[in-house]
Amino acid sequence: MASTETETRQSYLVFACGSSWYAVPAECAAEVVSFPELTRVPGAPGHLLGVFAHRGEVIPVVDMGMLVSGESEPTRRAVLVRLSRGTLALTASRVAGVSQVDGRLEPLGASGVHLHLRGPARSAQRDVAVIDPDGLFDHLSQGS
Repeated sequence: MASTETETRQSYLVFACGSSWYAVPAECAAEVVSFPELTRVPGAPGHLLGVFAHRGEVIPVVDMGMLVSGESEPTRRAVLVRLSRGTLALTASRVAGVSQVDGRLEPLGASGVHLHLRGPARSAQRDVAVIDPDGLFDHLSQGS
């Protein structure tokens, strides 16, 4: 995985979980859903709230607040992020919509989930952390 800096001006779906704002590439953001009662996964880390069935697919729900800061933000909404390897539901307390994101995208940390969040970036009137969906998928698949 390359960790080079990139200048960006692309379309992203911008959403919040708690007081933190995130952006995922618009082409990966399939839809925003209200998820039903979840099925718990025994032995799963705290950020994995459970799974639900959606259009014939079992989708894991990741609590972005718990994953990034260790603080959960109760919500029943999520952004479905579709990749060639599968789909993730990332919790969202608010959705701002699709907009341009400007910034010089560097990892916001040297390890863990922060390695897959990029910034500094700005969308409209807010600072956002840009999610590297493939990197986040790999990170979560490793059981981190």
